[in-house]
Amino acid sequence: MTHKLTIRLPKKLAMNISLLSEELGLSNSEMIRPSILKYVVSSNNLKSINGFSFNKDEIVRRTVNVNDTVHRVLNVRSKEYGVSVNTMMVFIIQKTYIYYANILRDIREIE
Repeated sequence: MTHKLTIRLPKKLAMNISLLSEELGLSNSEMIRPSILKYVVSSNNLKSINGFSFNKDEIVRRTVNVNDTVHRVLNVRSKEYGVSVNTMMVFIIQKTYIYYANILRDIREIE
């Protein structure tokens, strides 16, 4: 079964991830889903989520489709770390943006 997660993202992050995914020829979900696995399945990657916060003044809604397993793991980890699934997703998307922006920078250096 597929779950549609509606995420409230800071407007600037949503814009940046959309521009980056467009430039790389990927959908937002194609960029985000592997990162969910990277950060949520391995709890070592979530250590820095404690104390993580983001500007909630200007937000936009985006959706990401995930399967049952990923949905369950998101819920377990959010309880484990005492943060909402939304906060966890913003954290993951921010890390995703940084990762792919670095890849794009490296590609530009090669060209």
